[in-house]
Amino acid sequence: MSKVIIFAFAQIAVVSSTFALTADAASKSEMRIEISQQNQQFGNAKQLLQQGLKLYQTEQFSPAVEILQQAVQAFKSQGDVLNQALALNYLALAYQQQGDLPQASKAIAENLLLLSKNERNSQEYLSVRAQAFNTQGQIQLAQGQSNSALASWEEAAALYSINKDSAGKIGSLLNQAQALQTLGLYRRALITLDQVNQLLQQQPDSPLKANGLLSLGNALRVVGALDINRETSSINSLGTGQAILQRLEEKNSKTMQFSRTGSLQALEQSLTVAQKLNSPELVAEIQLNLGNTAQALRSNIEDNEEDTTQALSSTTKNKEYYTTLALEHYQKAAATAVSPTTRLQAQLNQLRLSIQTNKPIPDEVSWRQIQSQLATLAPSRKIIYARINLTQSLACLKLKTVPSTTATNLPCLSGDIEEKEAQISEKSKATPIISAQASETPEWLEIAQIAKTAVDQAKNLGDKRAEAYALGTLGGIYEQTNQLAIAQTQTQQALTIAESISAPDIGYRWQWQLGRILNAKKERIGAIAAYTKAVDNLKSIRRDLVAINPDVQFSFRQGVEPVFRELVSLLLESKEPTQDNLKSARDVIESLRLAELDNYFRLACINAQPVQIDEVDQKAAVIYPVILRDRLELIVSLPSDSSNQKANQKAEPTFIHHTKNLRKDEVKDTVKKLREQLVTRSSNDFKNPSKIVYDWIIAPIASELAEHKIENLVFVLDAPLGNIPMGALYDGKQYLIEKYNVAVTPGLELLNPKPIARTGLRIIAGGLTQASENFPDNFPALSNVGIELKAIKSTVTDTRVLLDKQFNKDAIENAVQSLSVPVVHLATHGQFSSKAEDTFILTYGDRVINVRDLNGLLQSRETNQRGAVELLVLSACSTATGDIRADLGIAGVAVRSGARSTLASLWNVDDEGTSILMGEFYTQLKKGNITKAKAIKEAQISLLKNPQYEHPYYWAPFVLVGNWL
Repeated sequence: MSKVIIFAFAQIAVVSSTFALTADAASKSEMRIEISQQNQQFGNAKQLLQQGLKLYQTEQFSPAVEILQQAVQAFKSQGDVLNQALALNYLALAYQQQGDLPQASKAIAENLLLLSKNERNSQEYLSVRAQAFNTQGQIQLAQGQSNSALASWEEAAALYSINKDSAGKIGSLLNQAQALQTLGLYRRALITLDQVNQLLQQQPDSPLKANGLLSLGNALRVVGALDINRETSSINSLGTGQAILQRLEEKNSKTMQFSRTGSLQALEQSLTVAQKLNSPELVAEIQLNLGNTAQALRSNIEDNEEDTTQALSSTTKNKEYYTTLALEHYQKAAATAVSPTTRLQAQLNQLRLSIQTNKPIPDEVSWRQIQSQLATLAPSRKIIYARINLTQSLACLKLKTVPSTTATNLPCLSGDIEEKEAQISEKSKATPIISAQASETPEWLEIAQIAKTAVDQAKNLGDKRAEAYALGTLGGIYEQTNQLAIAQTQTQQALTIAESISAPDIGYRWQWQLGRILNAKKERIGAIAAYTKAVDNLKSIRRDLVAINPDVQFSFRQGVEPVFRELVSLLLESKEPTQDNLKSARDVIESLRLAELDNYFRLACINAQPVQIDEVDQKAAVIYPVILRDRLELIVSLPSDSSNQKANQKAEPTFIHHTKNLRKDEVKDTVKKLREQLVTRSSNDFKNPSKIVYDWIIAPIASELAEHKIENLVFVLDAPLGNIPMGALYDGKQYLIEKYNVAVTPGLELLNPKPIARTGLRIIAGGLTQASENFPDNFPALSNVGIELKAIKSTVTDTRVLLDKQFNKDAIENAVQSLSVPVVHLATHGQFSSKAEDTFILTYGDRVINVRDLNGLLQSRETNQRGAVELLVLSACSTATGDIRADLGIAGVAVRSGARSTLASLWNVDDEGTSILMGEFYTQLKKGNITKAKAIKEAQISLLKNPQYEHPYYWAPFVLVGNWL
């Protein structure tokens, strides 16, 4: 019982994965189950099993399958049930690694059937059966059967508990956490990881504890819990650090606590134990993973860097800190490692990060030094992936030292390529991004040869998954050198293999690459088809994408979002796109919005169903502004013309399209200026940028809106447009809100089209008047909240008021559960951010409700039942200052709360003005024939007509998200 290694993560890991082995095959404690030696005739079977295990451990899966099949038959002929089952277990794992999930399922099913027919009460039997359930869970998860996988791992954990096998139980709990993550049960996943932590803290310092903490640290990295200390102190300027800490300390309804450790803390504790044990190889492995966590922290900052305009010096400083920390850990791992593969992995990661950050490359991690080490190591999947890793890093270095206009999906280039493309689009002189170390950069032919060797080694091992990666990578090198014919051939071969082993996580990358190649060859139809398949694959692996470890996947912004945007660009390239192309582009935008929210929560928690706009509202137009690198695209979905509709034919919306040649940075700068001036109540300078944005989005479609007698404008907004209120757009005479009812939705696929119940309006109205005890400067007193809630109560008499001490999580939850109320109104401080952990509302005593916990608070009744929450109003929350993607926080609240509509504010609002606006809003909403969008419009106009509050600062920030009916 000596070692625990990450269980069940490897089936979704890709190039540079640190998860070398999977499940029970990797556990030394379980490999020590003795093969029966009661009779000499069993010797051959034993040797076959040991040989098969060795081949599996060295990642030679194809020959491992052949030998393990022989072992199964040998044990069967001898009547050795336990060892036959054990051989079937490892055979299933080997099939899974090959990508042959049907054969893997068949082998593990045969295993479990064999064990059920030969049930025993021995420790050995329980151990083998537990292994079988663990392996079955892996295969089920790989097949997308997360609920079944969770059940299998729960069964395994129960068997390990009976057997008092701590290592097995810890591994099964780690597996369960991953299944819960893929099911969108983030809270339960954290609770399960906390169980693992508690079990490990009870252990004495030992290899079990060190390896268990290593596994826990890697699992926490997967769910995005990187550094608890940073998460509770990195945003002190907003006062959220202590609040998040308190949230983590809160007990849930089952009195179980969230994990109070992050990946960094678990790995640091693991390192302390390993150093006491004097285990150099284990120390090296932990150092390697500490480097990966530090790099994930750096990437987390970088992914949000474009989304914030404040504290840039602090952001740069933090990025530099984690860069240095990661490089130091990689250096220590390489210096300590006994295993050449661990040393190699550390050096490769150091090389990649050095290239990505333009750091000097030390001699010991020069590419020639690494290549010479690779030549001395026997081929295996790990070595093949190491060659692919090196190929990608060298391609990144090459692209930084030579001018190129070719797009790329390489994972180590950050934003450099887009920046360079922008420079070239301005017809500036194409110059290298960096010139340092150019003499150390290999030629393209040398880079291609490294990839070719990886292809050959994968073929020799019969490793189809590795071969698909290597072939696609080689195709990408030919793409960069503009050898498009051979690039296409290699990419198509990679795709054929990926499809044969049902590997959409590989397939989407090479479909994207094929789309770029075909587009470069001016084969637009083929390119659109390839891109469409890539998007379809991305949609099919939503749950896998959010569970993949950040250090082994492309970031969302680099490796997922561009696929959607480039397809939209292709579909809209022609001067007059067809209705089919416009509909397809609209659908891709909808899918991108869904993917953004999945990425926001780091879990696929959103159930989406397409909604036909005509079925929702015949008087609504849905507007999709899409900001591309060199232009602003506008797609508008208008109600169908029923007069031209054939009998029994389903109504289809009419799409119109406009293009404005605008650079992405020009759009961002204008929107930023508009946002800043809208919140400056002493000036009317906002009118000029507001008119500019109006002319971009509304003016080109004004005649069509009038022709179709549109009353409701529904926006699906691209960043950073989501951070400005569309109702404040100005045509030179009037605001948009004066002419239309305005709403925002994350996408029609997320829309529940039912209108609000018009009879017996009931409200739960809660709020805080007092300033925060700990952060009064950040969360001052809201003196008018009492007046606001009193006005609501006087307007809607059936209102339950929860004020100050009564305004706490339990009271809100109890009220929602006990009362059938369509409206929940919360007048309290809060923040919407582009990061889910920084999106929250504040309750009494500085207690926080995070956006991830809103589903437990408000979804006490299913949204498709009578009495579901129709409208959530957050009247004093605001978006994080300078965060240009903070609208994701509003969308996240809207989706996670389960309310059909959310009314929220984009900036800190005037307390008194808000009280007046909300009073009028409920006066309007109480009427029996008015929509939510119409009610907020009338309330905003009433404030606009008040000379004291006519500036948009007072009335404009409130946006209705979701159902506008």
